[in-house]
Amino acid sequence: MVLINYTNGDQYNGDYEDDQKHGHGTLTYSQGGSYTGEWENDIRNGYGVNKWPNGDQYKGNWKDNKRNGNGTYIYRDGGKYVGNWENDMRHGKGVNMWSNGNKYDGNWVKNQQHGRGTFTYASGGQYTGQWANNMRNGQGTNTWPNSDRYEGEWRRNRRHGQGILYHSNGTKESGVWNNGSLNPDSASDDDSDNNNNKLQLRGVWVNGQPFLFTLSQKEGPCVYQSLAREFVASLNWKDAFFDKNHDRCYCPNCYKKEWYNVIDAGDAKYVIPRGWVRVGLQTDIAFVKAHDVFDKWIVTFHGTSKIAAQSIIAHRQFCMPGDTLIDGTQLKIRPGHIPNMNFVYTSPTIAYSSGPAYSPVYDFYSKANNAKYEVQIVLQCRQMPNSFQIGPETIGAKGEICPHIPNSKIEYFTARRGTIVAYGLLVRFRPKT
Repeated sequence: MVLINYTNGDQYNGDYEDDQKHGHGTLTYSQGGSYTGEWENDIRNGYGVNKWPNGDQYKGNWKDNKRNGNGTYIYRDGGKYVGNWENDMRHGKGVNMWSNGNKYDGNWVKNQQHGRGTFTYASGGQYTGQWANNMRNGQGTNTWPNSDRYEGEWRRNRRHGQGILYHSNGTKESGVWNNGSLNPDSASDDDSDNNNNKLQLRGVWVNGQPFLFTLSQKEGPCVYQSLAREFVASLNWKDAFFDKNHDRCYCPNCYKKEWYNVIDAGDAKYVIPRGWVRVGLQTDIAFVKAHDVFDKWIVTFHGTSKIAAQSIIAHRQFCMPGDTLIDGTQLKIRPGHIPNMNFVYTSPTIAYSSGPAYSPVYDFYSKANNAKYEVQIVLQCRQMPNSFQIGPETIGAKGEICPHIPNSKIEYFTARRGTIVAYGLLVRFRPKT
């Protein structure tokens, strides 16, 4: 046993052989922390405990100065990993417990959840299945706290491929999923309400007037979706603007009344746009991947006109008052909104974004139904968290606009155009008398 004080302030107390740390000993670092355990020719080899100055600690096997074999890493925030290591990385079988209560038990590859494993969420719910690079990828089953359960294929943390979503109310959705949404052309379920030959849509129009909308159901895709596609075709916009993978219908047949009214996306809540149809839009794939838009950004709505929407979609950039639109006209602040506020306005609820100050009403004649309609459009977006300010309504509302979002926090505004991505054109109809 020797005691050695090094010139850099480190101190070693332990076995020593041929001028090298060899055997059992403790090296105390001058900047804090220490290693106590086995040494071989001046290198940590065998079992040992390393403590870092920040409070992290590792207890386990070492090889050539690196964590190798079985070991336990205790994080200063209270989290812990117990399992196999290779070259200082979690690799092989292991269990990671986070300080927030989340837990993953499964296979690791180079510090990533990769292979088969089970992730248990602190808030309730669990996923068991295949992983790739820390994301649900492959075959797996996810159960949510409300007892909803999806069994099927995943890609990059989203339902993608063949699968069945079982709802806690006893209904289910099955078919081919694309980036989290069920492809309507492949959908089937056991809900007898879908087997009638009528679609009835009750709603309240922009002036507060209630209406009842009835369409005869036909074979094939939802008749409300078909009406939306007919309207979009009448706009004569380029086909390249659209992406069916983002299509979604929120009519009563496609989005059940028992399902959620408010859901989370990107750690923020938004209100489901019941009574609207989403026609999917193309997005910049490189931008979406680089910023992990569909996993980390929140969902918002942007009320707009046809020409402004066309400009936004064509140029992949949101417009602000003063900008020149695609037809050469200048975008102006609409009547009913506050002057000199040159921002892009969004909201977590379509009840606000579809207000007449944002979303004008257009006439539309459907040849397929031989009927006249009034129609509105709103863009469904992903928006970067913490890139905007939150304020109260500014349209002079006399009462509650949305039962789920208070008037005091219903309007988002930003001058950062690049922090908003439109991925859906939402359309709503009302029969014209």
